[in-house]
Amino acid sequence: MPTLVKPSSYVITYGNVQDAVVDGIRDMILKGHLKPGDRLRQDELASTFGVSTMPIREALRQLQAEGLVIFRPRRGATVARLSVSEYEEIYRIREELEILACRWAAEDFERIPVDRLRVLLGEIEEAEANFDDVHRRMQLVREFFFIIFEASQKEHLLRILSSLWDLTQQYRRYFSSVPEIVPQRLANYRDVYRACEAKDPERLIRAIRVIRAFGNSTLIALVREEEGKKQTM
Repeated sequence: MPTLVKPSSYVITYGNVQDAVVDGIRDMILKGHLKPGDRLRQDELASTFGVSTMPIREALRQLQAEGLVIFRPRRGATVARLSVSEYEEIYRIREELEILACRWAAEDFERIPVDRLRVLLGEIEEAEANFDDVHRRMQLVREFFFIIFEASQKEHLLRILSSLWDLTQQYRRYFSSVPEIVPQRLANYRDVYRACEAKDPERLIRAIRVIRAFGNSTLIALVREEEGKKQTM
């Protein structure tokens, strides 16, 4: 496990220590401070958060349930690695639920703030040009899509989609490190925006399908390559 530095954001400042530790470790994983395959030593994490090992142990079990942490015999806990089968499962579910959200949103396109989408699209393009600002780009992309999904006004669906996006955060971060796919990625986002601008539900759904097809044709190969590296280590 790499040496951990405790930024101010990981200082526990609210009442429920267990929840704070879970949120902190999850944040470290999703922001890339802890990378796939890193060992999660309970004593080091306890020192990082200034708590005993008990809430750390419980937090790791909760993150295991979320798919972010894996427990292995004689190795303890590690950050979950990229997996083709996991990618295919999660992204397939995500695609179908996103299309459902888009269909509900398209019942009244006036609920989608197109002006805000256009601003976000411009900010995403700027973030893509600054290749080092991966976390900023990922935040913007998530906000871009959830503006559309939230127009569905389906609370339970949004909660599930949010969890699925959390589960795919490591994949999205890995893909963000591959400059060759940036032009197609931006083209896909522009298609989503144009569909909303045109208030065209079928075009919007096609745009979501194209994003999934791009994942099948290009991104799965990247995950398979990374998974192969893991097997040879």
